[in-house]
Amino acid sequence: MPLNAEDRDPSVDPGDDFYRYANGGWIDANPIPPGYGSWGSLEEIHTANEDLLHSLLLSGVENPRDELHRKVGDYFASGMDTERIEVVGLAPIEPLLDEIAALREATDVVGLLPTLHRFGIPTFFGWATEVDHEDSSRNLLWIAQAGLGLPERDSYFNDSEAAISLREAYVQHVSAQLRNVGWSADEASASGPAVLAFETLLAEKHLRAEDRRDLDRTLNRHDLVALATLSPTWDLPRYLQELGAGAAVTVNVENPEYVAALEEIVAHAEPATLRAYLTFHVIRATADALPAMIDDESFAFYGRRIEGKKEQKERYKRVISALGSDMGEALGRLYVEEAFPPEAKDRALAMVAQILAEMRRSLETRPWMDELTRAQGLIKLDALTVKIGYPDTWRDWSALAIDRSSYLQNRINAARLEVDRQLAKISEPVDRGEWEMPPHVVNAYYHPFRNEIVFPAGILQPPLFDVEADDALNYGGIGTVIAHEITHGFDDQGRRFDENGAFRDWWTTEDQEHFNELAEELVAQYDAYEVLDGVRVNGRLTLGENIADLGGVALAQRAHARVSDGQPRIDGLTPVQRFYLANATVWRGSTSDELARTLVQIDPHSPTRFRVVGPFSNQEAFQQAFDLADDAPMIRRREERIEIW
Repeated sequence: MPLNAEDRDPSVDPGDDFYRYANGGWIDANPIPPGYGSWGSLEEIHTANEDLLHSLLLSGVENPRDELHRKVGDYFASGMDTERIEVVGLAPIEPLLDEIAALREATDVVGLLPTLHRFGIPTFFGWATEVDHEDSSRNLLWIAQAGLGLPERDSYFNDSEAAISLREAYVQHVSAQLRNVGWSADEASASGPAVLAFETLLAEKHLRAEDRRDLDRTLNRHDLVALATLSPTWDLPRYLQELGAGAAVTVNVENPEYVAALEEIVAHAEPATLRAYLTFHVIRATADALPAMIDDESFAFYGRRIEGKKEQKERYKRVISALGSDMGEALGRLYVEEAFPPEAKDRALAMVAQILAEMRRSLETRPWMDELTRAQGLIKLDALTVKIGYPDTWRDWSALAIDRSSYLQNRINAARLEVDRQLAKISEPVDRGEWEMPPHVVNAYYHPFRNEIVFPAGILQPPLFDVEADDALNYGGIGTVIAHEITHGFDDQGRRFDENGAFRDWWTTEDQEHFNELAEELVAQYDAYEVLDGVRVNGRLTLGENIADLGGVALAQRAHARVSDGQPRIDGLTPVQRFYLANATVWRGSTSDELARTLVQIDPHSPTRFRVVGPFSNQEAFQQAFDLADDAPMIRRREERIEIW
């Protein structure tokens, strides 16, 4: 896992634009492939993982070694059999479409919701079983806003030329999909504008993406009486019973105002509009398993128009993605057996220990933190659970019926199994060994309700991590990701949960004020970054990730400095220079303008360029490593530099 000089751009001064200096050669040599909206290091890892999974699935199709291998092989075969998909057509969802077509009154909608939601189709709102934010030993049902076909609420109200054009294209897309499932041309054409107008009313009550990060707004426990009062004519306790969630005695409602408004919005809608809205969202949710004219139309809008992709990915990649969504842990189990040896787990755990020790030093030395908050922070850090690679106990898939006769039916069966699993969890104690991400994915997470950090085997791969690589590359790569996730436990959201994952204030008032002052400075820093002409980073939406990026680089760099003392130069580069170059390569890549516009509205992560420029500009160690002047464009003025952790 070397640092290749040809990946850099020597014509750029590192003090002017370190992102381009570190990655310019690679970016120029690696344009976005036609099937992607973005391309970078993480996509490279994902593609390598995908190739391995493809070979494992092909062996499952031809020569499965056990029942689980047979199931994933049959699922994959059904997804690849496009002729059979055309023959099956809409048959598995026709009963659902017939129920929608029979809707004559607005009051019929609430009776349809349990059926729709058991299919895994989140019309109007979605639900899930999550760890209780007040008692992490038990589970809690959540109801969350959903039901929009455009990326985010502001897509319905933004008056820019791009947003107006997107809405016009959405109207045409809705109409096209309704025609594709048999609606008359006149009825479909009239329904597109009606669905947009209806969703606009829903969107008015949706929280913005940055507001959904506000825990004071989204943690709203309701008992059944309060839930019934919230929306009297919808009788939500009865909805829970019919869904199969009768074990829920309290529910967290993410956006009570939205749920309360639903009954009136729906009551005033024309039944024809409701039929169009529900039919479209069923098609939208299942399009990738439906005949080509529907799948292609879905890609034309969501893939090409919103994400900027030039063409569909190869069929096998799309089926692997669906399989990862539906049977992720089964797929991940096959992956781990091939791609994650024990020595990789051991080295990753050793890095975690070093970075946790650095986080302890940080907590012990924050000048703005008093002793009461410091002591509680150390307790939380000591209670942090670390999960590396894969679960200790694998999920049981024996109840899932999979065969080669219908790809869509396989997807429906998987969705129903997941619904049943989520419902069963309501009355069960929290499973501390559960993972919320399959082992093969290129990602990681911190869970505030569980106070745990999780690193799947899929991300513990080159160029982020290589058991044979030197410390600079591993600390600059996966080490910063590890530190990033640890920092999430102490970002603007994570800091509000205690060592047990309970939502409670353990900070003194003065320390909260100190922290918030630093956070506001970071909001201002990122608000100033321009993504495209007239499109800027949303520093409020990305605050948690920016805190974690800032802390992640700082903690990993300090931990690396302790283990690299006395190590020699390699290829003329010092260990600390290699650390920063390695971290910059993690975020190398390009994003289509279309996808960039979408992500800036909904993604809590900053664009990749600013995940390098933002943290590095605040770091003295970076400035010293490359001997940069105080007035270098990459470096913030000393009085403006931000260090939180």
